[in-house]
Amino acid sequence: MNIDAGKLSLAGQVNYKNVMEGTPIWHHFIEMSKDPMKYNEEFLMQVIKDNKDTEYGKKYDFEGISSIEDFQKKVPVSIYDDYAEYIMSMTEDGEENLICAYPILHYNKSSGTMGNPKRIPMSERALKIFDSYVLKSAYGLGAEKIGIDWINAKSIALTESSANEEVLKCGATYGAVSAKAVRQFRPYLEMIYTSPDEAAFPLPDTNTRYLHALFALMDDSVSNVTVSFYSFFLELLRYIEGNWEMLVNDIESGKIDPSVRMSEGVRKSVEAKMKPMPERAAQLRAVFEEGFETPFIPKVWKNLKFIAGIGTGGFKNYADRIRERYTGDGVQQLKLGISASEGTFTVPFDLNCEDTALIPDSVFFEFLPLDAGDDFSKIVTMDGLEEGKDYEVIITNCSGFYRYRMRDAIRVTGKFNNTPTVQFLYRIDQTVSIMGEKTTEVALRTAAENTAKELGFELIDFSVYPDLDSAPVRYQYFFEIGQKPKGLKPKEIRFVLEQKLAEANPSMGDKVKKGICGATKLNFLEPETYMLYRDLMISKGTASAQLKPVRVINNELQRRFFFGLTEYSYEVVK
Repeated sequence: MNIDAGKLSLAGQVNYKNVMEGTPIWHHFIEMSKDPMKYNEEFLMQVIKDNKDTEYGKKYDFEGISSIEDFQKKVPVSIYDDYAEYIMSMTEDGEENLICAYPILHYNKSSGTMGNPKRIPMSERALKIFDSYVLKSAYGLGAEKIGIDWINAKSIALTESSANEEVLKCGATYGAVSAKAVRQFRPYLEMIYTSPDEAAFPLPDTNTRYLHALFALMDDSVSNVTVSFYSFFLELLRYIEGNWEMLVNDIESGKIDPSVRMSEGVRKSVEAKMKPMPERAAQLRAVFEEGFETPFIPKVWKNLKFIAGIGTGGFKNYADRIRERYTGDGVQQLKLGISASEGTFTVPFDLNCEDTALIPDSVFFEFLPLDAGDDFSKIVTMDGLEEGKDYEVIITNCSGFYRYRMRDAIRVTGKFNNTPTVQFLYRIDQTVSIMGEKTTEVALRTAAENTAKELGFELIDFSVYPDLDSAPVRYQYFFEIGQKPKGLKPKEIRFVLEQKLAEANPSMGDKVKKGICGATKLNFLEPETYMLYRDLMISKGTASAQLKPVRVINNELQRRFFFGLTEYSYEVVK
């Protein structure tokens, strides 16, 4: 890896630095994967030792813990409410050494949709783990699998943050840690990423999708895409497909089309960064005039090597659509691991892979089989996981949470060396059960996607509303549909959806058949509904990295939004 970093662009220098720092992290992970329990137990024992004099540590006799067995006997399984009073004292009164001995530098604002956002403590040590395994190790993997001839070019990055970072009374920052990371790069952002500052830190009523698309298309040397979720990139590609003529004309003229939504101040600021690019516009126009029957990305960005982001579990379908319609097989997909406000749990170990591997030194892992209910005697550690079985994740981190129920369901898929590999399934709290049927997010998604596959239409996205006011109670699905076969009728879609839902969850199918639950109502959303929802939430201060798909509509804002943008509906008419 003999490269003169001084001859690289700033983007190249940043990428090279990340590769150089990420490679040893990646190699360390490989070494740990050979004996994961050794490192996972060492992590736990160090956390217990360092926190024995905290109020929580004294309460549960951390000093008397010398093994995993001691830990499980003395320390109870917990939820957020068990820490709420401690966190209030920490954030409002500045008290220290209550649940964590390590300095708490940041509090994550949870992405939960119900109730007040939680304040999830993040210690200095946890921030280093986040930096290592979310931001760096993927560069080491990428360098090993792809090489580094891509590093001296900008990335397409779709992170946005419209909210100011709060500073709590205790002095720690509060917000999304991903947005915090992006803000640190703000002075250099435009030299690293294609998007202008006006898109990354948008003012209200700014069409950021246009800005991301315009500046990405202007740069023919783009080498990679980094996004929080693959769905965001798919959304951008659809926008380009639908608005390419305007985008190309603006690249040619160096001016923004008058119809594009933004303030005059933003328009002037952005146009000052543009110049007419007739040659690039001609290249793009020739590509897009060929149509979209074949992938356009290899023709628009000939040096694009990989897309990095979350593309497994509920995001797999978006990743598949990107490959099928826009990239073909020549662009690698680096599907990042599972992480949350409470910790960083898994990392990818190969390209184009649906599975990720548990990280032995990020948190201490315990797992409760999903079929065990709340029988905590059945909890197992990493070495007790069974391939093909589903578990709830329980973690002990280095930010003050001990035996904490994440309410995330994962499936064990195999091993990387001796370390279990997993797939994220769903949030257990997102399970729908209006009459005891317990329909998981996986079942809801499977029903929707299989309906689209059988009938041959493009499903942009979907949501489900548990309608408890109907008699009998029922599910209401919301579909945003793109291309569809000529002559396909709404009643056919609703009929097949009911069948697929019954297949995905026979309990629900049986209840509908018996009349215990009503037949599903299908609402068809107006075009670009999910784009508008994303814009709305970002304008309200939600970090883009926290904007997961709305699978279950469970608050009033979501209910009003999706019903308000319903174009028409179809249900069984008696």
